[in-house]
Amino acid sequence: MNLVARKLDAGERRLAHMWKAVVVRGIVGIAFAVVILVWPNIGLATLTALFGAYALVSGVATLTGAFAVAARGSEKVWLVLDGVIGIAVGVVVWVWPGPSALALLYVIAAWAIAIGFLQLALAFVLPLRGGRSLLAGLAGLLSIAFGVIMFARPGAGAVALLALIAAFAFVTGVMQVAFGLELRSVASDLEHRVRPRSAATRSPHRPAMKGA
Repeated sequence: MNLVARKLDAGERRLAHMWKAVVVRGIVGIAFAVVILVWPNIGLATLTALFGAYALVSGVATLTGAFAVAARGSEKVWLVLDGVIGIAVGVVVWVWPGPSALALLYVIAAWAIAIGFLQLALAFVLPLRGGRSLLAGLAGLLSIAFGVIMFARPGAGAVALLALIAAFAFVTGVMQVAFGLELRSVASDLEHRVRPRSAATRSPHRPAMKGA
């Protein structure tokens, strides 16, 4: 194994410890999308509260994952920034007294674009192999695309906008769950490698029995 491969292997092992945080973030996004889809007559105040909770939980999960791994330098900076932005958006939406539907849409669009660019940066900064790096980059591109569409179509009907917001949360949530499970596979592989060595170290060597 060459030096680059060894560095990638070590880097992915570090990141594997945050797989639960990534999966939680994805599941919360999927749940938010499902609620919107099954509740088409949702009120603006309820939608605002739900989105605030979604952004806040996403930010907390990302921040927890960032401090759960021994990330280095710029790796931790980008992860922490992603989490802080989510928490900030959630708090702002909650304390904002009665935002209009258009204002809420612009907030969601801006957050989608911001986290999209952050995920693109993480795809290049984090020590990930080709497939996992591509998955992270694709999630970022999709998030940016949803944000741009929201900004470009502010005059669409309420049902169309709800469907767009739900699609954004669902697609990005699925991508995050997939990425988290990829990190989990790295953790499982590491566990399988370490377990036989530990068992071999703990097992005592029995002395050979001597003949009578």
